[in-house]
Amino acid sequence: MSDVFSRRAALLLGAGALASFAVPAAAQIFPGTPTVFVLPGVGPVNVLTYRAKVVSANPATRRVVLETPNGKRWAVRAPLIVGDLSLLRNGESIIIRLVPGLVTALGKARQGTPGEVVNEVGLNDGLPGWPEGFGVRRVTITTILVNIDKVNGTLSFEGPDGYVRTIKAADPKVLADLAQVNIGDLCQITYVEAVSFNALP
Repeated sequence: MSDVFSRRAALLLGAGALASFAVPAAAQIFPGTPTVFVLPGVGPVNVLTYRAKVVSANPATRRVVLETPNGKRWAVRAPLIVGDLSLLRNGESIIIRLVPGLVTALGKARQGTPGEVVNEVGLNDGLPGWPEGFGVRRVTITTILVNIDKVNGTLSFEGPDGYVRTIKAADPKVLADLAQVNIGDLCQITYVEAVSFNALP
């Protein structure tokens, strides 16, 4: 394996969080990759794995635009852990892996477009107990709630990539806010999740 391919295969997208995914039918499980991680204070969480295509990558701004097989496009600001973005080629297929995390803030949104990322912050190269090789980020998104489980303290919503996440809320304030929202509400949600992507051979 060449050094260039090794570097490309090690590219990581930053992200951050803790929780459980409702894996959509379009998601694919790839042999030899873990499908469940156990996170501290959360327990077992499902890993969502799917293919995406690189639309563009700007090394200067570290903004990467990706496209899922169903044509959904979204942008990610890749932190330094991602490495050299010039190694990504437009049109290249990659494997996305997402490990969900905790919802850290929740409230009804008075305005905004569903799926719009309001803020995105890369945290660090990883968190204690999180899987190695994943970047961590905190995302604030305007989105519509598609399911609420007030007994288990989880909520489901569509992320910027078009895939539905079911993420746990543990903070007392967030749990109190969870009791004030309903399915179909337009909300502003802040959550953390871990993300990696790898170039296909």
